Amino acid sequence: MYILHTLQHQQKSGYDILREIKEVTGGTWVPSKGTLYPLLHQLEAEGLIIVASTESRERTAFALTPQGLETLKKIIARGGEHYKKLAHFRHLILAILGSGTCQVTGLLFEIKMLVEDMPPGKEKVVGEILEDCRDKLKKVI
Repeated sequence: MYILHTLQHQQKSGYDILREIKEVTGGTWVPSKGTLYPLLHQLEAEGLIIVASTESRERTAFALTPQGLETLKKIIARGGEHYKKLAHFRHLILAILGSGTCQVTGLLFEIKMLVEDMPPGKEKVVGEILEDCRDKLKKVI
């Protein structure tokens, strides 16, 4: 999903994608070349990306195809379903790691999910609640 997302903006080489993932995750997760390149070839075989240019063997640039863009749009449209799936994984992680900082992070994730599912017209009251929470946290921290 991230490969399709990043290629919608511009053509990138596998190395560029790896570097970008490292930057976005703060270096906490970087897939290996042995993971990324077979995935790029699979996406190419599925018609979701194409080889856009080859400067050299090590600098092959990939681009999103119209079919890839349509697939990405469908994934984004189903975003709420993905958040719900992530919530289930969060519960598993909390069960394994227990409480403490992980519990606070889990609570923040749960709040984010609630905000994502907020009914229309509730933005003002939710914003006020979150501002109050922020102000209280500033006093504690």
